[in-house]
Amino acid sequence: MSFPTFVIIVLIILLVLVLAGGALFLYIYWWRMQRPAPKLDGKMSMPGLDRPVEVVRDKHGVPHIFAETEADLYRALGFVHAQDRFWQMEQARRTAQGRLAEIFGAAALDADRFCRIVGLWRAAEADDGALDDETRAMLEWYTAGVNAYMAAHPGRLSAEHNLLRVPAEPWRVIDTLGAAKVLSWSQSGNWQAELTRLLLTQQLDAYTAADLEPDYPAETPIILEGVGSAEQVRMLSAAGLLLNQYEDVRRWLGGESTGQGSNSWVLSPKHSLNRRPLLCADPHLTAQLPAVVYEVHLSGPDTEVSGMTYPGMPGVFIGHNTQAAWGLANALADTQDLFVERAHPEDPFTFAFGDAWEAAQVIEEKIAVRRAELHVERIVVTRHGPLINSFVRRSVGGANRALESTPISLRWAGHTAGTVLAAVLKLNRADDWEAFTAALAEWSSPPQNVTYADARGNIGYMLAGRIPRRSTNLGLVPAPGWDPTYAWEGWIPAAELPRVYNPPSGIIVAANNKMAGDDYPHFLGMEFDPGWRAARIEQMLGEKERFTVRDMEEMQQDNGSLLAKAFTPWFTLLYSEDPWEKVAIQALRKWNWRMDSDSAAGLIFHYLMANLLELTFGDKLGQARDGYFARTGTPLFVNHPFKLRAETRLLQIIGEHDNSYWYADAAAGRQRDRHELLQEALARSMKSIRRVYGDSMLRWAWGKAHQVRFTHPLGSARLVGGFFNRSPLPIGGDATTPNQTSAPFGLPPALVQTIPVYRQIFEVGTWDRAQSVIAGGQSGHPLSRLYDDQIMMWREGVYHPMPWSRDAVMNVAAYRLLLEPEG
Repeated sequence: MSFPTFVIIVLIILLVLVLAGGALFLYIYWWRMQRPAPKLDGKMSMPGLDRPVEVVRDKHGVPHIFAETEADLYRALGFVHAQDRFWQMEQARRTAQGRLAEIFGAAALDADRFCRIVGLWRAAEADDGALDDETRAMLEWYTAGVNAYMAAHPGRLSAEHNLLRVPAEPWRVIDTLGAAKVLSWSQSGNWQAELTRLLLTQQLDAYTAADLEPDYPAETPIILEGVGSAEQVRMLSAAGLLLNQYEDVRRWLGGESTGQGSNSWVLSPKHSLNRRPLLCADPHLTAQLPAVVYEVHLSGPDTEVSGMTYPGMPGVFIGHNTQAAWGLANALADTQDLFVERAHPEDPFTFAFGDAWEAAQVIEEKIAVRRAELHVERIVVTRHGPLINSFVRRSVGGANRALESTPISLRWAGHTAGTVLAAVLKLNRADDWEAFTAALAEWSSPPQNVTYADARGNIGYMLAGRIPRRSTNLGLVPAPGWDPTYAWEGWIPAAELPRVYNPPSGIIVAANNKMAGDDYPHFLGMEFDPGWRAARIEQMLGEKERFTVRDMEEMQQDNGSLLAKAFTPWFTLLYSEDPWEKVAIQALRKWNWRMDSDSAAGLIFHYLMANLLELTFGDKLGQARDGYFARTGTPLFVNHPFKLRAETRLLQIIGEHDNSYWYADAAAGRQRDRHELLQEALARSMKSIRRVYGDSMLRWAWGKAHQVRFTHPLGSARLVGGFFNRSPLPIGGDATTPNQTSAPFGLPPALVQTIPVYRQIFEVGTWDRAQSVIAGGQSGHPLSRLYDDQIMMWREGVYHPMPWSRDAVMNVAAYRLLLEPEG
C-alpha cells in the first residue's frame, strides 16, 4: 500500500469517527435531551378542558394561569407542572413507592428499602381513604391535566426519561399523595434524635449523657414571648428533664456499656413605612436541580392565589390570595417516637402489649433492581408502626448489637390518614383570620409555624399540624412498647396549639425556634433550632421603627451570626507567639461576626469551632458522635434534628466552666483546662488552614470553603453529567445566619446542603409589588435557559416581580400559550 493511499484511508477512518461522534452527540443532545423541551407559545389542544385556558409566562417562565372554571384551573396547573417538572414528579412518586432501584440500580436499593420499611406509600394509601369529595375532585382535575400533557408528548416528557429509558406511567391521585408524604417525612426527624440519645446512654452514664443537652439559650427568642404576650416560663434544665428518661431506658433495655429550617416573619402596619403589613418567607430545603419548588399564579372564578408550589401537588403552599398572605417555617415539633418491642419467645412476629400478645402484620415487598436480582424485603408492622432494625445500623453509622437485636418500631404522625392537601386548598381561599385558622385546623403533617397578614392590617401566627398528646412518654428516647402508659393519647386539639393574633409588639418571627414556654400545657418536643437566626432577625427588627421592602431584602440575605458573636470573645483572649496564630487572633478581634463569602475571620472561626467540637466531644461519644454532630446516615433525607445542638451546648459549657470533664484528652488520659483547650484548637486550626489554603491571608476566605453545588441524580453520569449539575459557587452564611446555608459537620467544610430555596416578600395588599426568587429555575429541562436562570439572582440577592393584576401580568409577559378544548 502506498503512502498516499494509507493517508487517505486514515483520513476516511477519522472522518467516519468524527461523523459517528457527531451523530452520537446529536442523538443524545437533541433526540434524548432537547426534544422534550415544552412549547411555551402559541396554541395547543388539551383534552378534557371545558373552556380555553390562557397561560402567560414572564421571562423566567413563571406561569400565570387564567381559567374560566375551577376544574380547568387545576387541570392547567397539572399540565404546566408536567410541562416543566415531570421528571421531578416521577422521582417523588418513585421515592414514595420505593422504586428508585428500578431505574438507578443497586445504588438506590437502600433508599428503596428505607422508604418501603417506613411505609411512605402505605401512608399515602391511608390519606387516599380520607379525602373529602371537594379535595378529591381538585386532585382528579390536577391529575387529568398531568395525563393530558403526557398523552400529547409520548417520548418527550423529560431528558431523564429518555436517557434512562424509563417508561412513563399515568399519573394518579395517589401519586400526588405519595409526593406529599415524601415532603412530610423530609421535614421530620425526631427518630434520629432518639437513636442518638440511645447510643449516648450506652457510651456514657446517664448524668453525663444528659449533660450534653443544651438548655434553650436565654438570649434567643421564643415565638410567643417575642410577640409581646405574657412572659413565658423557660426550661431551666434540659438535662433534668432528660435524666429520668435516660434512667428509664437503661432499666428496661438493660446493659451498661462503656463508651430541613426556614424563616418567616411578619410586621404590622405600625412597623411599615407604607403602613401596610410586611410578610417575608424563605423555606430552607435541599440544594438541587431541578429547583425544589415552583412558582405559579392561579386565576379562576373561585380561586385567585399566587406563590410557591411543589411539583406533583396542587395548591400554593406559601403565597397570597386577594386578601391574605402567609408563610411557612418548619415547626420541628416531635411527631415520631421509637418503641422497643418485646417479642414472644416462640413467635418473632407476636409482641407484648399490656397483659396480652398481639400479632404483627408481616409484609413482603418485592423490589426490582436494574441489572440485578429481585430483592425481597420482609417488613414487620406492630401496633406502633414498622420495625426499623434493618436500617438502624446504617443510620447510626456502624454495627451495634443492642440496636440490631432489639426490635424497635417507629410511630409517625404521618402514618395516620391525613388531610394536608385539603388544608392547603382551603388556605388558598382563606380571606380572613377565621377562615385561615379553620383551614389550618385540617393541616396534618408536617407541623408548620404559619405566619399571617391580611390587607385589613391584621397579622397573626398559628402552629398547624397533628402533634401527639403524651403523658408518661415524652418521646425523647425509645419507650417500652409493651407498656400502655407510654402510648400516644390522641392529638393535641388544633384550638390548643400556640397561636397569636395582632400582638402588641406588632412583630412575629418564626425561624424554627421554640414556639412556647414550658408553662404551655402540652409537650411539643426538644429538637427546635437553638434560635440564633430568630434572635438575629429580631435584633435587626429592633434597629428602627419602620421598614420597607428593601429592608426585608437585606434581612433575608443577612450573614450575621449571633453564635459567632457570642463565641468569638473567648478566642480573642488567647495569646500566641506563633505568627499565624497571631494573625488569626487579630482577624477575630476586628471581625463583625458576619459570615460573608470573602471573610477570612469567618473561615478561621469555622475551623476553630470544628476543632473545638472534636476536642471537646468527638473523642468521648463513640458511635453517638456522628448523630450528636447532626450527621445523618439515611439515604435521600439529609436533615438531622441535632443540628447546632453541639455548638450551642459547647458555648454554654465554655461560658460556665474553667474545668470540665469534656475538656479532657480522652486518648491521652490528660486533663485540660478551658484555656489549654482553646489554645490547642487554635493551633490545630491554623495548621489546617495553612495546609489547605496556603500561608497568605489574602487566600483565606469563607467562600473558598463554603460552597454550594446544585446537583441532579444524573449529575454524576458519564458523558451527560455536565448537562445536569451546576458548578460549586462560593456563598456566605452558615447554619446560624438568617441567610441559612448549612453544610454537614467536618473539615475541610463539605458542600452546602441546605439553602433558602425560595424567597418571597409581600407588602400586603399591594400585590403587584410582590417579589420572589427561587434557587434554580422554573424549568426541569437541563438544556433550557430557564433551568438555572435564577441561580445567580438568588446568590446575589436579586428578586423578580410576581405581578398580580391582569395588566401587570401582561406588562411582563414573554410567552403566551392558549390551551384549547378538543373538537
